[in-house]
Amino acid sequence: MSKCLILSKNTYEIKLALLEDNKLEEIYIEREKEKEISGNIYKGKIVDILNKGEIIFVDIGLEKTAFLSFENKKNIPKFNISDSLIVQVETDARDEKGARLTLDYSINGENLVLLPNSNNLSISKKIEDLEAIKKLKDVFLNIDKGLILRTKSLEKSPEALLEEYKRLEVIDNQIKKGFKEKNTTLLYDSNSILKKALNLLDNDIDEFIIDDENSFNKIKNNLEENEKNYLLKKIKKYFKDEDIFSYYNIDSQIERALDRKVYLESGASIVIEKTEALISIDVNTGQNTGNKTSQELIFQTNLEATKEIARQIKLRNLAGIIIVDFIDMKKISDRKKLLEEFKRYLSEDRIEISSLEYTNLSLIQFTRKRQGKELALYYREKCQYCEGTGYFLSKDRIILNLLEDLNSQIKSQDIKKILVRTKKDIIKELNKYIDNNKIEYIEDNNFYKIGYKMELYN
Repeated sequence: MSKCLILSKNTYEIKLALLEDNKLEEIYIEREKEKEISGNIYKGKIVDILNKGEIIFVDIGLEKTAFLSFENKKNIPKFNISDSLIVQVETDARDEKGARLTLDYSINGENLVLLPNSNNLSISKKIEDLEAIKKLKDVFLNIDKGLILRTKSLEKSPEALLEEYKRLEVIDNQIKKGFKEKNTTLLYDSNSILKKALNLLDNDIDEFIIDDENSFNKIKNNLEENEKNYLLKKIKKYFKDEDIFSYYNIDSQIERALDRKVYLESGASIVIEKTEALISIDVNTGQNTGNKTSQELIFQTNLEATKEIARQIKLRNLAGIIIVDFIDMKKISDRKKLLEEFKRYLSEDRIEISSLEYTNLSLIQFTRKRQGKELALYYREKCQYCEGTGYFLSKDRIILNLLEDLNSQIKSQDIKKILVRTKKDIIKELNKYIDNNKIEYIEDNNFYKIGYKMELYN
């Protein structure tokens, strides 16, 4: 399997794509006016305290005041108005709510996560070998700060891991120094696309192709400074006239990732629907008939869908409660195999997934942590006519509503003329039901949702 990173930059945005065998697996977008802040570390100032300290509002220099929540916690720390804090954004601002913060900030590395306010050492649950766990723990015996060791740390030498720890410690020292010297401000930006690119760039990546000279030089300099010269041969400049995302067929793959229906190679399909409360994903056999028995066909279709569903969730950056309705299977053994296979694909996600299990209705339910913006929000806005429902009023309903309005107004002696602005086909239908000299029609095909506009003249 070949893996390739593609970075494209223009005056408006910078985009990073991860391709596996030319198939888009991950996409990151950064725009100057709407930067992602989840994971960023700030110096904040307390501006309000509610519910005996359970909710604390903190100014971190953004448009909306952020907040800390200590609800349902036994030990609530004591703070005063105007106290300054080091805080990290857990969740971006949504709707009317500001960003949710935490005091237990962390700094992500390639193989390690530094936890400055802790002294616990945690190792990825995917590392199960007891001897390997002991060796990793021995590397950090004399470390007094908290650490999480990722699965990839198993592949690194003790020297490389300690060197990475020192780099993370330098960042933490810079954060603490900034906290002492600066006013309310950003202390550490964890969302730079170039940082994401450097985290993704490893021995598994075959090529990293960049169309921007400045970004290329920054990546190159960072690799040299961190003594990763073995990765320098992987980065390449893009010199073609054609847009890099078009050349590598990324734009068309993004467009397909915005559709509600996704077709599988077998002819089956999955349908992804987003609501306020949750995301539902439905699997359908579609044109997938094959030569297998009904139950074999269903099982194979479901297995095929697990990989694509995991990919779509990651690609679209879907978050919150996700419910998947696979095609119903009679065998308990098939259901178990399906769940294990689904878990395997979802485990490749870089964002935390939890509570993956069957519900009482034989649906698979889980949650995915909210981090960054959903892909669709970079490309689409709510329709101003249907307000996101995907539906307009039916022609019959528009006519019935209009008839009710007209019948209530025609009887008035004070109204000399009623002007109705609506679509041509609506006017044609109305003439079958109502004929009155008071009514004057104007054709206008721009009315979509309510279907008409009325003006009354006395």
